[in-house]
This record gives sequence, C-alpha cells and structure tokens, in this order.
Amino acid sequence: MYDDDAFPWWRQQPTHEPFGQAAAHGLDRLTHLVLVDGRLVEAWSEPVGGTRWQEYADHFEAERRPVEPPPPPPWQRALDWLGEVCGGQQAVAALDAEPAEAPEDGGLPTGVDARARERLEATADLLGAVAERWFDEEMATVLRRALLRVWEEEPETVLGARTAAHLAGGICWAVGKANGCFRPEGDLTMARVQEALALSSPISGYGTVVRRALAGFRVPDRHRWWRPDGVPALEPLGRSDLLCSTTRKRLMRVRERAEQARSAAA
Repeated sequence: MYDDDAFPWWRQQPTHEPFGQAAAHGLDRLTHLVLVDGRLVEAWSEPVGGTRWQEYADHFEAERRPVEPPPPPPWQRALDWLGEVCGGQQAVAALDAEPAEAPEDGGLPTGVDARARERLEATADLLGAVAERWFDEEMATVLRRALLRVWEEEPETVLGARTAAHLAGGICWAVGKANGCFRPEGDLTMARVQEALALSSPISGYGTVVRRALAGFRVPDRHRWWRPDGVPALEPLGRSDLLCSTTRKRLMRVRERAEQARSAAA
C-alpha cells in the first residue's frame, strides 16, 4: 500500500479559473491529468493553441460569447435620433411648422437682481442685433428664448460668461448648430457672428458651455455626434421649442419617411 502522505504529488490538482478570466489573462487552458488505476498521479497545463484540442476551446468560447442583438432598422434609428433632437417621442409627434412667436412682454424674467438684469438685457440686445444682420425675425425669437432657457436651467452660465458678447456668441452657436444654420449644413459662417459681436475668440468656445446647459440630461452622452443617414446634420439639444419652423419642417419630413418605413416593415 502506498502512503498518500509520502506522495503528496498524487493529490496535485489543476488550478482552474473562470473561462472568461483565463482567456482574458492569457493563461493556459489545456490541462492534462494522468491517472494510474483511477488515481491521479500527475497534472500539468499548457497553451491549447496549436493542439488538436484547440477546436474544442474555440467551440466553448463561442458558446460563452454573448449574442449581439441585431441592429435596429433604419427607421427606428431615425425616430430615436428625432427623439434626441426634439426631446422625446411625444415632442416628435407634436412637431408642427408654425413660426415661433415672440412674447409680448419681451420674455425677460422679473424679480432678478441688478447684475442679472443687466446681463440678460445686454445679451438680449446683442442677440437681436445679430439676428437682424445674419438671421431673421423668427430666429431672433428663438435666440431670445434660448437665453431664457439657459437662465432657467443654469443661471451661473449666464452670469459666469466673461461678457454679454461671449454669452450671446455661445447662444448663437448652440441654437445655430441645432437649426443647421452654419456651414456645411447652412450658408452662414461662425466667423461672421464672431465679427458681429466683436469677439476675439470663436463663438464655439462658450457655445459648448451653453449647449451643455440647454441639453442638460436630455441627450445621451453615448453619441452626441451620431446620426443616421438621410437626416440633417443638427446638434441635438433635446428641445423642440428652440427649433425654427424651417427646421421643424425638415424634421417632419424625416418623421413621415420613418413612419412610412415602419408601416411597410410591419
């Protein structure tokens, strides 16, 4: 009779690691066990690559690999994109082509301190001047509305701008990109707005700050710049109230085509 204690190597056991971890760490996946009279007398591991057992390893790995869901159809991608641009599918369904109307009272908030009032009024005047030169009356309304939305969402973005001109430039950039006004989607260059506001730096600088304040958590971080084929190159803000009527008309056509494709697929 053999004394087990005299042959501790008999009880040598292979070290096992979860399959995924072993593959990820590049550890040996092939273990040989030698049995004599049904008792383990030796064990060793080695790479499985290049051996006659590699096909089994590949098969087991394929079994454990998660199945990728099929990509969404193009019409679904278009509707999802519209939801990001407009602020949800309810906003997409409610799209119309009515021109944005300016509030009769000017829309500036009341009951704010003198510093905030001065910044809001100065920015509103600059936005009106830029819109008169490079945009139109409806865009002037949308720009002024965007100023109010920034104030409602993040007052510090309004007060933290270096000057009213920097804030106005940022609003022009965010709203202009959301409506496809700037090249290459539109005809206007950002340099013209920068010049109109007498800024020495590009309007996109504070524009990204304004965009973040306007979009908030409405637009997923996963792909701010992703969009499906066949749609205009717009910067999504998740707010249909900051889209002028011409932009909403374009989006309504995208909605109609996507719904037609969905009906055809059904």
